[in-house]
Amino acid sequence: MKKVKQLSFFLMFVFFVMNLAQAKNLGVWGPVFPIEEQDIREFIYQRLNGMEQNGEMAKVKEKFIENVKKHTLRPTSVAGLTTTDNPKTFYYDPTYILNKNIEDHEGNIIAKKGTVINPLDTITLHGVLFFLDADDKRQIKWAIKNAKKYDYVRYILVKGNIKEAGKKLNDRVYFDQYGSITRKLGISHIPCIVKQERKKLQIQEFAVSQEVNNGSTD
Repeated sequence: MKKVKQLSFFLMFVFFVMNLAQAKNLGVWGPVFPIEEQDIREFIYQRLNGMEQNGEMAKVKEKFIENVKKHTLRPTSVAGLTTTDNPKTFYYDPTYILNKNIEDHEGNIIAKKGTVINPLDTITLHGVLFFLDADDKRQIKWAIKNAKKYDYVRYILVKGNIKEAGKKLNDRVYFDQYGSITRKLGISHIPCIVKQERKKLQIQEFAVSQEVNNGSTD
């Protein structure tokens, strides 16, 4: 209940600040009198309580919740990704070198500075990753057909509605929030498939337009 009250106050405060930001200077009307200093917190509470009384705050809450739901189902699209007519295959090497010692809670060194580490030496990527734009019907069809070639596929959207894509693909889907994965792997064209090949990740792009024209997604 406490969290609900805190959220309500936060919403009311945000709306109040927005109203102040949109205020216009209408000039001076009538005589000017000295202004008595008022506690800003008291002023805000009075304004917010007024909004609560006239039902204005209920509308703000409803709109805020609706926007959160929409963003949850359709996160911000990853910018800069396009389809391509000249697909290529390239590799990402996750190897990195420690720039400082790694110590345990007692100060014992468990990995020295300069140590070369490749996560794929100890971790195996199970299945493959499909990156695609779920708003592109061609890419949905491509994903459904190509998924049959693998035992396990994890779908990662860069654009589209998560719920609708899940129904079309008949599987759980994920979203590359803020493009953190695609940027890390150097992906610029979709759809593409990422899979482990020895100690590297193979990234294979596909030209959807060519596959559609050929009537195939193989």
